[in-house]
Amino acid sequence: MVQQNALSANFTGQVFAHKLNFISTTLSERGIDLSRLLKDTDIEPYGLNDREYQINKDQIVTFYRNVVALDIPGISLLLGAAIKPKDYGLYGCTLLCCNSLRSALEFSIRYHNLVTKTVNMTLHVDCESEQSCFRFEDLLHTIDLAEFNIELQCVIVLSLVRDCMDNESFSFDALRFSFAKPKHHRGYEEFFGCPITYGNPHNEFVFDDDKLSLNTPRSNPFAMPLLLSQCDNVLNSVATKNEFLITINQWIAANMHKDLCAENLASDLYLTPRTLRRKLSEQGTSFRDIVKELRCSAAKKLIIETQLTIEDIGCAIGFNDVSNFRAAFKKWTGQTPSNLRQIN
Repeated sequence: MVQQNALSANFTGQVFAHKLNFISTTLSERGIDLSRLLKDTDIEPYGLNDREYQINKDQIVTFYRNVVALDIPGISLLLGAAIKPKDYGLYGCTLLCCNSLRSALEFSIRYHNLVTKTVNMTLHVDCESEQSCFRFEDLLHTIDLAEFNIELQCVIVLSLVRDCMDNESFSFDALRFSFAKPKHHRGYEEFFGCPITYGNPHNEFVFDDDKLSLNTPRSNPFAMPLLLSQCDNVLNSVATKNEFLITINQWIAANMHKDLCAENLASDLYLTPRTLRRKLSEQGTSFRDIVKELRCSAAKKLIIETQLTIEDIGCAIGFNDVSNFRAAFKKWTGQTPSNLRQIN
């Protein structure tokens, strides 16, 4: 059984800036000037304090690069370990009211679009092996930030779970990373409190199924219906704003095997090409960027989950020349299609 977000698993439209606000505040307390973090992002400083302020993928990527450029050892641990549910407003408050670890994890997945979603999270429950995993998939698709993005999200999840469980020593049974062991790995081993392995097919926490039923001491069954109703209202608002992009994602996915053309998409949507470009620009993206992300996501899925040849996979996502597909995939992910298949 897989629990996942009902909305698109790709980066769609704009997201709330909660995480960036927290990161800015935490680093400011360490003497880092806000201007260094916001350099070239076009993010308004006042906006970070506004719960309704939204940002796009390019702004997050630039912001994250500015954070990484600070060259602070183990910075994702420093940032993620300091986060608290209150930093996420309605999302964090509702998370604390969940009545078990399972409900907390499922809530975090279903309502992830209420916060700064830069990874896709899924809960995999295997009744036969009696082991579950909570999996993370990078949504930024930016090679130089993938490790930081995944590390930060893993630390944040454990920090929030520990608050929900009211247990600072809580840990999952194992943690698997897809990347190589970093220089700061000792700090992570101490924080996560479980065996960590590297070079795995997926980034995920692994734990026995019986942990899912653990009670959360701060749960509030009386407040939960009202809080969930409020979450649904905000989530529906986000979905409505992103409806245009979802339509475009669906069109591209259905025509991915063809020679994709923005003019054809504009015609099918009864828009001029100029209007299409403007509407996409307002969402902080472009036709080319969406095509790249969807092709990358589809290629990964076909490589890992099917036995299709690399040439057939390239054709399926719109590449007539397998060498061009291999080159594009290497540029997207930092590895070749064959290497990805080997480690899976």
